[in-house]
Amino acid sequence: MAASGTGEKLKVFISYSRRDATEFVDELVAGLELAGFAPFVDRHDIAAGEKWEERLGGLIEQTDTVVFVISPEAVKSERCAWEVERTLQQSKRLLPVVYKAVPEGDIPEQLGARQFVRFDGGAGFARPLSLLAEALRQDIEWIREHTRLGELAARWEMRGRPGSLLLRGEEVAVAQTWVEGRKADAPAITDGIRAFIAASKDADRIALAKSNAAQRIVLRMQALVIVLLVGLLLALTGVIYHSSIANEWRFLTVTWPYERANVSPYVLSTAKEQALKPGDSFKECATDCPEMIVIPAGSLLMGSPPTEPGRATGENPLHVSREDPQHTVIFSKPFAVSKYELTFTDWDACGAGGGCNDYRPDDTGWGRGQQPVINVSWEDAQEYVAWLSEVTGKAYRLLSESEYEYATRAGTTTAYPWGDNIGKNNADCNGCGSRWDAKQTAPIGSFAPNRFGLYDMVGNVFEWTEDCVHDSYDGAPTDGLAWLADNGGDCTNRVVRGGSWLSDPNYLRSANRLWLNSSARRDSGLGFRVARTLLAP
Repeated sequence: MAASGTGEKLKVFISYSRRDATEFVDELVAGLELAGFAPFVDRHDIAAGEKWEERLGGLIEQTDTVVFVISPEAVKSERCAWEVERTLQQSKRLLPVVYKAVPEGDIPEQLGARQFVRFDGGAGFARPLSLLAEALRQDIEWIREHTRLGELAARWEMRGRPGSLLLRGEEVAVAQTWVEGRKADAPAITDGIRAFIAASKDADRIALAKSNAAQRIVLRMQALVIVLLVGLLLALTGVIYHSSIANEWRFLTVTWPYERANVSPYVLSTAKEQALKPGDSFKECATDCPEMIVIPAGSLLMGSPPTEPGRATGENPLHVSREDPQHTVIFSKPFAVSKYELTFTDWDACGAGGGCNDYRPDDTGWGRGQQPVINVSWEDAQEYVAWLSEVTGKAYRLLSESEYEYATRAGTTTAYPWGDNIGKNNADCNGCGSRWDAKQTAPIGSFAPNRFGLYDMVGNVFEWTEDCVHDSYDGAPTDGLAWLADNGGDCTNRVVRGGSWLSDPNYLRSANRLWLNSSARRDSGLGFRVARTLLAP
């Protein structure tokens, strides 16, 4: 029976000790081949000075699943232990089989919690072989894609992350669907694969924006003629023209002129973008768009310790498990974050430029201008970043949750960006000691910036992030990317960060997490800021 309908056989690497399992492994290889798999083993002796780790590591990288043969000699073998460790490092599926029984205490810890297929129970060879084949066929297409993307990501990393090796078009959507389709017991998606898919999505978004812009320029005169002719015809017959014609007319008469006059002359060239250094600022429009600050590469210990001041009280436990476990997140390259929360001026420019669905958020009587935009849902925020990406041709987006905490802390480990106590007049909240406390939002930039030069990362308004909801950090990404539907994420709700003008001080802690409905929730304590992916030097 073939391993799948595609004709491509599942690759299975068998890890074993030749001191006591060679004959068994020969029989196992023959049985797996008959079952439609492609098993392979390493039969080489280790020569003096040979880089055997490199050779074996390459074999494990190319395989879909590793079968570990448990025997008295295998559990004592340093080489077999290394193969198990390397398998887990590469997030490969690991299936242990028992050839000869060993004391439970001698079985490596990494294998102890897994379901064994036993060949030592006196039931012959065919029955356990059938059980092993059944286990290998579980989620076979997902496992095979894990291997393929892992190899592509490794090649991309090894060659310096060139854009030419990234996924494109439909491949990007397929990869994202694969990520979201991961089951809880499937191998983890490696940081390398996540980074590869994220870079592919960014590159694809930029390419699409550029392609759309080029097509619009080529077609604009043709479309204009068509619109004028149809509009004239419909006007003469007294019929109101169809909305698609209205949309095209809007682009030609609103969006495209706005883009040419207010955005295109100010977009960073590739050379200028690659010359940016941490702390630099830039703005890709004439006036009314976010000023961006370059955030350095680095690492973050995300979450909070149980002893953090304000993390939990008897009256308000703040769902402390949401901030556990603490884990290290690595940001391998700089990215840009808007210096301030998005303002009403920024938002209204989107409407003036033909975007944001003409939605005009209510300012609750507090004024527009340099007040942070409020009464915007997560989906509203997505409309804004889509419009800004389109008119600039650059990869603007919401921050991931880990990016938000990294940018908030700016190298600090205290409860708040300025220390372990809320202090006075450091932010706008219910108990922050400012003139706006529990009354309304403050104009952007009313308080001191953090060490990265960012304003109002806590207080004033809660800010939407890209991430779907997970109740804790178990299985969270460690590469700074957004955590979406994988590992049981709830994407009908999205994470918000920072606390608002109406929040108690505990909600302003750098580690605090909250989530809200992504489409239905609009209120006076909700806003956002944007991030931008940067080209590597």
